[in-house]
Amino acid sequence: MVGLGLIASLETPVLANLQRIPPYPRSISQNLAQGSVIYVDSSSGIDSGASTGSQAGPYRSISYAVQKAQPGTVIQVNPGTYSQETGESFPIVLPEGITLQGDVSTNGQNTVIMGGGNFVSPTFARQNATIRTEGNSQILGLTLTNPNTRGTALWIESSNPTVSNCTFINSKRDGVFISAEGNPKVTSNIFTQNAGNGISIARSGRGEIRNNIFQNTGFGISINDEATPAITENKIIENRDGIVISHQAKPILRNNLIENNERDGVVAISQAQPDLGTATSPGQNIIRSNGRYDVYNATRGYTLTVVGNEIDQSKISGAVEF
Repeated sequence: MVGLGLIASLETPVLANLQRIPPYPRSISQNLAQGSVIYVDSSSGIDSGASTGSQAGPYRSISYAVQKAQPGTVIQVNPGTYSQETGESFPIVLPEGITLQGDVSTNGQNTVIMGGGNFVSPTFARQNATIRTEGNSQILGLTLTNPNTRGTALWIESSNPTVSNCTFINSKRDGVFISAEGNPKVTSNIFTQNAGNGISIARSGRGEIRNNIFQNTGFGISINDEATPAITENKIIENRDGIVISHQAKPILRNNLIENNERDGVVAISQAQPDLGTATSPGQNIIRSNGRYDVYNATRGYTLTVVGNEIDQSKISGAVEF
């Protein structure tokens, strides 16, 4: 019941005000139908040899189902709350070739994975996460929340998962953290009410961040170190800051709506060099109505090129070339 009450808070800040994100592409759905399926139900399932993992005899926990899954398996997660109290062992490690699927039509509002556990990251030392991915696994139509101190819902490191039509809410730090050689496709998700950032991308992280909603969270997206993600067609609204880019990061920003953030829309600091549009590839971002600056260039001597965007030039700080 705790998880369902948590998701009810989405109705006012996000889903009532914005268009629902469409389900993941049909091609992914077709791929799911070709593999074996294991069913999980936190209310009626059993984690023992007495259960087969079938629709009629589901397992109770995702952690147990992962142990039984082979590459190509879909773990179908029935509505409910999945936590330590229902047998989960965190962080759940999702192996290569495994798909974890809830209800994509509602962005997983009634299928909640709540909790986190410690592990040692090769690039970031000790962390606390709900799920860790390996290889080309998939996470579709689930809600993830990590209420632990410095808790991250989804940790992506040296893997290339697909994360689609999920909700990331109320984690104490990040909804998603991408590190090392992480190169995911993060599409059509909702990020809201996370204390730190919707998504953090660090080290040499890459990835495609497309068609997501970032609303009422810390920084919508934080990009650091040498990260080079593609940030495309997202709605980044009503956060503390929209996108904050630091160190030597070089993200590409195209066709995003970045508005009504409490402080700044896009911030570049240190030696960051974001690509907000060029003569041959216009940015087509709409950056407007942010509290202080729409674009804040606080880098050390770099000029930002912002060709082909809708930006109020009176709300720009620092060297910017149109």
